[in-house]
Amino acid sequence: MSRMIFVAAITLLCVSATKWGQASPTAQIPALNWTERSDWVNVKTDVTPAAVGNEIVDDTAALQAAFDQVGDGATLYLPPGTYRITKTLALIGPRHGVLVVGHGCDTKLVWDGEEGGKLFMDNGVAYSRYVGLVFDGQGKGAVGFHHFSDRRFETEVRHQHMAFLNFTDAGVLADPSDKFALAETNFENCLFENCRRGVAFTQFNDYDYTFEGCEFRQCETGIECRHGNFYARNCHFEGSRVVDILSAPEHGCSVRRCTSVGSAQFLRFGNSVSPMTIQDCHVSGWTGNRGAILLSGAPVILFDCAFTNPPDKNTPVGILRDGQRLIVSENRTEGTDNVLPTAHFRDVHKTRVYEIPSGKRKGAMLSAQQRFLQDKVEMPPKIFDAKENFGARGDGKTDDTAALQKAIDAARQYGKGALTYLPTGHYVITDTLRVTGKDYVIGGSGWMTRLHWRGAEGGTMMSIHDPQNVTLENLTVGSHDAGSMGNGIDIEQTGSDKPSHITYDWVFVFGMYQKQPFRKGLHLKGLGDKAVVLMRHVQGNLRIIDSARATILGNTTFEGSVVVEGKDKRRTGLLGFMTRLSTIVTHGLYLRDNHSIVMSDFYVEQSENGFVFEGSNDDPPGRATIQGAKVHFTVPKDAPEKGAAMTINNYGGQIFLGHHQFYVEPEAVRINHVGSQPLDLFIIGSCFYRTYVDVTKDDALKVYLLGNETVGKQERIAEDTMDTKQLEQIAPAFDDLRRLGEVDLKLNYGLTQQRW
Repeated sequence: MSRMIFVAAITLLCVSATKWGQASPTAQIPALNWTERSDWVNVKTDVTPAAVGNEIVDDTAALQAAFDQVGDGATLYLPPGTYRITKTLALIGPRHGVLVVGHGCDTKLVWDGEEGGKLFMDNGVAYSRYVGLVFDGQGKGAVGFHHFSDRRFETEVRHQHMAFLNFTDAGVLADPSDKFALAETNFENCLFENCRRGVAFTQFNDYDYTFEGCEFRQCETGIECRHGNFYARNCHFEGSRVVDILSAPEHGCSVRRCTSVGSAQFLRFGNSVSPMTIQDCHVSGWTGNRGAILLSGAPVILFDCAFTNPPDKNTPVGILRDGQRLIVSENRTEGTDNVLPTAHFRDVHKTRVYEIPSGKRKGAMLSAQQRFLQDKVEMPPKIFDAKENFGARGDGKTDDTAALQKAIDAARQYGKGALTYLPTGHYVITDTLRVTGKDYVIGGSGWMTRLHWRGAEGGTMMSIHDPQNVTLENLTVGSHDAGSMGNGIDIEQTGSDKPSHITYDWVFVFGMYQKQPFRKGLHLKGLGDKAVVLMRHVQGNLRIIDSARATILGNTTFEGSVVVEGKDKRRTGLLGFMTRLSTIVTHGLYLRDNHSIVMSDFYVEQSENGFVFEGSNDDPPGRATIQGAKVHFTVPKDAPEKGAAMTINNYGGQIFLGHHQFYVEPEAVRINHVGSQPLDLFIIGSCFYRTYVDVTKDDALKVYLLGNETVGKQERIAEDTMDTKQLEQIAPAFDDLRRLGEVDLKLNYGLTQQRW
């Protein structure tokens, strides 16, 4: 499905998670004790009529008046209080970049209108963020948050530290018109309790929904996906009366490191073209008689999952579809004889099950009781406002370089998590901003905090060296949409052998829709083995040079291309991506010099080509493990040579692809290989949706197919080319995904103990 091209904006504020595993069974979202920022609009003091928030006064008119005056890039602030709402609040006017922020569990919007009403609706407000709000339907309201778009395409919306309680239909309902959709949206540290459906999304183009660290309690259905696709990781489900996750997707999905206790069923999956991976999930005490997981569709990869305290002796995994393909490894059950139906059942129903031998690593989840919802966050103790305290103008004309550098230096000298804050504005800089030191944050209001280069041609806008516990957030640096075209690099991070740790969150650099993969963007160069880079949310080109000893993790990265290169042969680190999207690019990935990478959820659409793998005979062998939702190309009529899924030029080592959905066009999934370095290519658990594999290669490449399925091209069925003795060759791919999960839990949830 096509998506519309547009420019949009969003804002972000800094929060830091508490240690992994501290959430209690009754944990709520955190209290966010903000220091109010200079460009926030306070609904109690800055609008007329003013909101009261005392639970008695009807605040509907006041809040609607506040929403009516919101423009692009604005921040609407709801101080602590209980706001009584009797009619649907609507955010319609702005196109992008709105932040609606409350005090977490202390800011409540309570429905007191008609039965079946909707509390809040937005209409196509892309790149927006909703933080720290409780929506309570009180058993009367049908929908808490209705994403309805009949005006424009909506994308990259973040819901953070929100609670949706007591709605008779859905806490969040994405149900736009047929023309538009909501895509690339995140739910982070959100609670859904006592709703018929926690989150429901129903349309084609409702793609790339990411659920991270959420909790679903006592709903009928936690997540309901119809036609779209999603990635659920590090979420806990409890007491779902129908099912935790109902998955009927259009493209590939994944469920990783999720836990479930006392629900009727954990996962119900059914679609013939959309493969699925279920990794390291623990399910206990399901109450339904059809098993914890019910499969009826495209190939599924299931590994490191545990099933305990069953209601009966039936297997926890049920299979409804004849011919189901299932790749499994290291799953276990307590209380039943087997995880899967018997061999006789599988023979009768022509189910193909492939058992992958154990690898060197194990799963990370220890118990179905594990929770992820964080009820505390750290707030900056001191704010240095670039405009109010240092005289920056942000007017798009004045040179603000000196003022911004002074603001950055002040936060660095103060430390302790202090924040350099850049209110909404267009900041002209003529020289490189320098970032060093430790324990501080540089942040703006989001997309509308823009750094614009007017220095020497080819300059670097921001230089970061050996940062220690530094966060860069809520900034547009050098993006095409900010008008900055003359610089050479947007952000360059360099390192030494000293320890370093940086977080990039809601940072926008050049690359979206530009088809210029080697231009500008975020560069990570020469990072050592003590360097840690966490990209919670970054948009644009990423270029990673001689940093294979570092630990680099992308939670959510959108658009542009990833380029990995460098001749340094020391490669002991991890380069890992989870939610990743590339649209309208020359190639989504350039993996050069035999470098390694692991990507768990890579969505490629409207690309000219897929992936490039390059190496030379003096490079050490590499390994690429790439799972993804979709691979789709738009081939220009005047360039039929484009549309190659993989271009391999003497890359040596191993490449694992799958699950993937190779989607419709072009019909031939072309893999073009030249080179003398030995290379094993594995395509596993994938769906060739009206497509087929077409390989051109030299003798050094060996291609293995396992557990794939062809839909709509039955004359070219993707038959297996591996026998059971060769299945152990798949184990390194599962180990890569396990290691990616370990790093995710360590960096985002504070898990430091390992049991292997």
